[in-house]
Parts: sequence; C-alpha cells; structure tokens
Amino acid sequence: MDKNKVGNQLKVLRKAKNMTTQELADKVNISQSYISRFENGRAIPDIEMLESILTALDTDLATFFSSELEEMPDDLIQLLNTVKTLSPEARRKLNEFLLLVKKE
Repeated sequence: MDKNKVGNQLKVLRKAKNMTTQELADKVNISQSYISRFENGRAIPDIEMLESILTALDTDLATFFSSELEEMPDDLIQLLNTVKTLSPEARRKLNEFLLLVKKE
C-alpha cells in the first residue's frame, strides 16, 4: 500500500466516524497538520503512529491492511462503521429494513 492509498484510507475511516482532522489529531496527541499530511499523501506515518491513529478510529492494523477493505467503496466503509456503533436491536431492525428495500 503506497502513501496515497494509506492517506486516502485514513481519510475514509476518519470521515466514516464523522471526525474532523482536528478531532482525530487531538485523540492521537499530534497536530492537525500532521494528520492532513498523511491524508494528502505528503507523509506516511510510522507503524506506531499508524496504530495509534487506527485505534482512535476504532480499527486495527490487520483490518486496515486487509485487501477486502482496500477494495471496498468508501460509502460501504462508512456504512459498516456506522453499523458497528448500533445496538443489537438497532442492527436487527436495520437488517429487516434492508431486506425490505432489497425486495423492491
């Protein structure tokens, strides 16, 4: 994965959490411009920094580097991250709704 892909993936994950670059930077205790440099492909975080960023985004290195996530469209990544935050009851209701929509 090159630095542009790393940056794009970080941006998608951050936006899926509805976080600003400043909010993410605050969680990781680095500057907002540092996050922007990663997301814009001007720098690549070392493995420890990447792990800290991913932890703040509620994911991990294995998921981040999985080919499945890399090939997934941005909107699906956002949907999956949203679903992870739902209660079991809300997930059940969402699934029922999606099955109804799919039938139409």
